[in-house]
Amino acid sequence: MKAALLRGSGGPEQFEIAEIPDPVAGPGEVLVRIEAISIEGGDLVSRRTAGPFERDHVIGYAAAGTVVALGPAVSGFAVGDRVATFGFTGSHAELRAVPAGQCWAIPPGLDADVAATIPCGPGTAAHALKLAGLEDGAGKTVLITGAGGGVGLAAVQLAARAGARVIGTGTNRSVLDTLRQHGLSDGIVTTGEPASEQVLNLLGGRKVDLLIDNVGGPALSDGLKTLRDGGKAVLIGVFGGWHEPLDAGFVLRRRLSVIGCLLGAVISEPANYRLIADLLKLAEQGQLYTPIDAGFSFSDVAAAHTRAEERGRLGRVVMHIPSER
Repeated sequence: MKAALLRGSGGPEQFEIAEIPDPVAGPGEVLVRIEAISIEGGDLVSRRTAGPFERDHVIGYAAAGTVVALGPAVSGFAVGDRVATFGFTGSHAELRAVPAGQCWAIPPGLDADVAATIPCGPGTAAHALKLAGLEDGAGKTVLITGAGGGVGLAAVQLAARAGARVIGTGTNRSVLDTLRQHGLSDGIVTTGEPASEQVLNLLGGRKVDLLIDNVGGPALSDGLKTLRDGGKAVLIGVFGGWHEPLDAGFVLRRRLSVIGCLLGAVISEPANYRLIADLLKLAEQGQLYTPIDAGFSFSDVAAAHTRAEERGRLGRVVMHIPSER
C-alpha cells in the first residue's frame, strides 16, 4: 500500500509517499481501506515532534473508509461496511488496521469526509463537556479558546445546546462571526489586548464557570484568570506549548479544578463509544455543523499539512484517496 512516511520530525516537507507492506487485521481488529483522512491537531504535533522513527511508521489519528477484512473475534462489522476510525497512528495510508472498538458505522446519509472528522474533534469536545459536568448549562458561561478549530467548533455547539452562554476566542473575526450562527454568544479576537481582559470587560467584571482550552501555553494561563472561584478548566490543546507553568497557589486560592482531556486513551470505553456514535447521527441529521475547510489529494500530503497549520480557518482539512488502488 501507499503511505505518507516521515523522513524526520519537522515541517510538512518531511513527508514522502512510499510503498510499504499492507497491514493485517489481528485479533479484534478491522482492516479498512481509507477514503478520507482528517488532519487532526494531534497529527501536526506528531509530525513536528515524533521520532526516532521505526521502519514504515505511519502517523495519523482519524480516517474513514470501507471494511475489507475482519480479524479473529470481531463482531458487529462486516466486509463492505463504511466506518469512521480512530488510532494514535496509521491514518495516513491506503489501509489501516484498528481495534473494532475504535470503529463506528457511518450513517447512510453521511459523507465520508465529515465522518472522518467526528471521532477526534467533536468527540473530544463532547468528552470535555462531560468531564466538566455541563449536562445542564442553563445560567452558566463557558469560555472556549480556539473556538474555530475542530474541537472548539463542536464545543461551541454542544455547550450552546446544553443552554450555556458561550464565549469563544480566535484570530479571525469573520470565523467568529460565522460561529454566531451555531451557538456562539460572543467572539473575542486574540490579536489585541489579552483575552482575559476582554472577557472580563464583556461580562462587567464577572467571571466564567468553565474554560475549555484548545490552545495551551500562555492562552491557558490567561484563560484561568477568567474563571470564577471554584470554576473548572478542561485542558485539550498544546499548540501554545507543552510546558507552560501553572501557578499552583493561584489554583489553590481560587479552588479551581483543572482537568486533562485526552479522549484517545479512553475512546473505546462504552460511554465514550456511544458518545461518538451519537455525534455521527447528529451530523447526519444536520444538527452538528461540521465544515470541511479544504480537500487535498493524498499525494499532496505536504500541502494539506501546510494548510492545516494555517490560523484563522474554519473546519478540518481532509485528504482523499481514490477508491481503486
